[in-house]
Amino acid sequence: MLLTIATIAVLIVLVLFIWDTSSGHETKSDIRSFYKPFYAESSISHEYSSTPTAVWKTLIALEGYSSWFPQISRLLPDVNTQRYVHQFSFDQFPPVPGTRLLLRPNSWSPFYPSRVVVVDENKEISFDLKYNPFFREYVVFALEPRSYGTAVTCQRTSSGLFSFLSLWGFTNKKSKILENLGYFIPEETTKEEKQEKNGAAAQAPALSREATIAQAAQAGLDGNMDLINAIPDKPTRGLAKAALVQSKRKGGTLPEHLQKALSEAPTVVPTKQQSEGVSPFSSQEEQIAYLVNLTLDGNDEELNAVPDRVIRGKAKAMLVKIKRGALERPPMPEASSEPAPPIETSSAEQENEEQLILRLVKAGVDGNMDEINALDNKVLRGKIKSAIVKKMRAKK
Repeated sequence: MLLTIATIAVLIVLVLFIWDTSSGHETKSDIRSFYKPFYAESSISHEYSSTPTAVWKTLIALEGYSSWFPQISRLLPDVNTQRYVHQFSFDQFPPVPGTRLLLRPNSWSPFYPSRVVVVDENKEISFDLKYNPFFREYVVFALEPRSYGTAVTCQRTSSGLFSFLSLWGFTNKKSKILENLGYFIPEETTKEEKQEKNGAAAQAPALSREATIAQAAQAGLDGNMDLINAIPDKPTRGLAKAALVQSKRKGGTLPEHLQKALSEAPTVVPTKQQSEGVSPFSSQEEQIAYLVNLTLDGNDEELNAVPDRVIRGKAKAMLVKIKRGALERPPMPEASSEPAPPIETSSAEQENEEQLILRLVKAGVDGNMDEINALDNKVLRGKIKSAIVKKMRAKK
């Protein structure tokens, strides 16, 4: 009777096993499997364009195994620690031979003890994994550097009565283990690729500033504001919007100098010129006029983004005077196709906080409070006004 039951059980297992292995599943890995009574073995090889170091970092990140390793629903360190957080984190868990793990193969099963067996940096890491009370498996990941990147081989072996479980679901899920791993290997940029990107950026074809403004303003007249909004340089974008407003006031026609710039062809210009402190304005007064006009038109983002406190303060002071009627609105600076030289600021303009306080206190005593009231820093503004009061009292 027992022999009959055993025979039927073996036949059922063989039928299910043949059905599982014969199902047509595609994989990009090189796979092979072998089975004999009480012993099963499978081997999966896959090639990556990443370096062995990048692949190794992913293999020793044990907290990520549940994302790409079939049969692992959760993996935890088996550590004796009083800190609760360390019981569920691998931050304090170095992957060295002999360290213990807790493996849960699925959400409804308990944790089973497992361990790390071999750790050879950038070459090999192996585990003794237990999936249920009757079945455990020895898993080896071997790395081999190649000219194109890294070749990884995953070998899984098991022995005993339930060794056939090692190949159960092999073609369906287990054979894709290294394909899954590839999704978690970080991309690397080689030195040659970085140099190519930098070279391409440094020699990118570009329009002159005047041509950019002309084309963006013309697109705005045609009802397309995307080109203006896509200009990365804020001053150029502001000038394009100003040119659009001026053109609409003049009947929808661009100024002559912008009409000529419409036919300009892109030229190869090193992009570093745009980031080496070359200002689009020929003078500080021109920049202040530009900021004041933008703010009066409802765009104060440019003014608030100016890092120079002196220019920002002078622009806000001019705005106060214009709103009071004490000063007329300055003309909007016109775009120039030639790059402007860097704005030279005198030593008086490159002032620190102490020098700024002294200058504004003197101006306040003389009755000019506009620049003081325009300061963003409330603490600094309070200090200056307090010093002005003391100066006025001392005069009396």
